[in-house]
Amino acid sequence: MEYERIYPKSSINHLVQFFWNFEGDFAETSLYHHSSVASIYPKLAFQYIPGMMIMENGERNKLFVSGIQSQTNAFYQLSSNQKVGIFGVYLQSYAIPLLFNIPAYEITNHNIEITELLGKEGAFLEEQILNCRNVQQRVDIITRFIENRIDTLSPNVKDTITAIRYLILNDGNARMQELLEAQFLSQRQFERNFKMLTGFSPKYFSRIVRFEKSITTAYCHQLLSLTELALHSGYFDQAHMIRAYREFTGKNPSAYFSEDQSLFVKG
Repeated sequence: MEYERIYPKSSINHLVQFFWNFEGDFAETSLYHHSSVASIYPKLAFQYIPGMMIMENGERNKLFVSGIQSQTNAFYQLSSNQKVGIFGVYLQSYAIPLLFNIPAYEITNHNIEITELLGKEGAFLEEQILNCRNVQQRVDIITRFIENRIDTLSPNVKDTITAIRYLILNDGNARMQELLEAQFLSQRQFERNFKMLTGFSPKYFSRIVRFEKSITTAYCHQLLSLTELALHSGYFDQAHMIRAYREFTGKNPSAYFSEDQSLFVKG
C-alpha cells in the first residue's frame, strides 16, 4: 500500500491543500477497509484503477470512478478486495462555490459523479486524468483545470474566507464576536455567507474542525490518554469528546483509533 502527498503551486494553494495518490493490491485474504468520517474538506477523486466499494446505510456499492466527496458530518466505510489506484485533490473548506459556482450546502453529505457536477467538461477531465501515465501528469492537468476556473471574489466573501481560516487556525475554538470583528456584515449575512462557502453554520463547522484536529493530535502525540487528548483538542472533558466521535465516526475514540489511519493523517 502506497500513499503520496504532493503540494500545489502558489497559483492554486488558496483552493487546494494538497494532491494525493493512493495505490494498493488487495485480495479477499487482506481486505482493505477505510473509515471515512466527518470532515470540513471536500475532495475530488479519480479511480484510474477502479475497485473501491462504499458502504452507506447498510448497502455496499461501487464508488464512482471519478467524482467529488463533499464536506460531511456523516461517516461511511470504503473497502476493496482487488488492486486500486486513486488520485485525489484535497480542497480547501470553502472551495466548492469558488470552483463550481454552487453553494456548498447544496452538496453537503453527497458523493457526486464528476459528470453529474460538470457535464461534458467533467467527462473530458475524467478522460484526461485516467489516461495519464504518472502522478505528475495528473497534478498538471488538475492545476490547469483549477487555474482556468479561478474568478475574482467580492470583498465580503474574502472577509468570510478570512474568518473561516481564522476558525481553522484556532482549532474551532473561536467566539462569534471574534469572527465578526473583521466583517462589514451583519451576523445574519455573515452566517449566510459562511454556510454558502462551507456547507455548515459557523458553530457546527467549529465542532467538526475540533474533531478533525483531535485526530491529527492523536497521531502526532500517541502517548496522550483520552482525557489528555480531549483537553488538548479543546473539549470540555473526555465524555464531550466521546460524544463527538460517536456522532462523526459512529464509534468511540478507542474503536476508531484501533483502525490505524496514520498513513493518511501524517501524509
